[in-house]
Amino acid sequence: MKYVFAIILLIFTTVGCEKKINSNEAKFVKFGYYPPFIQHFEIIANLSDKSLIFYNPSQYLIPPPPPPPKHASDKELDNRRIEHQQFIDDNPKLEPEYLELNEDEIKAIQKIITSFTENDFKEDEKKYPVIDGASTNTVIVLKDNRIYSIGGSEGTNSNKEIELTSKLYSLFKQKSKTRINRQFIQKLEKR
Repeated sequence: MKYVFAIILLIFTTVGCEKKINSNEAKFVKFGYYPPFIQHFEIIANLSDKSLIFYNPSQYLIPPPPPPPKHASDKELDNRRIEHQQFIDDNPKLEPEYLELNEDEIKAIQKIITSFTENDFKEDEKKYPVIDGASTNTVIVLKDNRIYSIGGSEGTNSNKEIELTSKLYSLFKQKSKTRINRQFIQKLEKR
């Protein structure tokens, strides 16, 4: 009888340890937003390192101005040049930023991630994409090295993914120090 009790106790202990090892706590989260016609950006939260990194993963390209009419006047050519320069000035290259996270911010991110269920790691096929063509991607690396990549067309994101990415974006918005990135945030929020 002692041996049966010891085996049952050992099984409970093992199962209990597995639940802790397989918790949804993360060590790394990446959120990418890829809208058409404006710069893409990614936010990486390295929860082990207590850092938040913001950057543009794409090549910075400004489209050339449209060709002028065949018989354009000098004044019209100057106006087009000024308009194009204004477009360039309004869309400067995003600046990479390294920002520190405190314990409370990390706990807030972990709280959202640990509330995910298996279904939250899947794309919601009942939702319809937003028509503008923007897409998202969220990568979550859990402490037990499971990796989830979720996202797709904007508008098909799960509610939990939206909650998580909103938290990451909000932390970046609150902590960003560069003028160019702050202007980009304002422009993005007006869309």
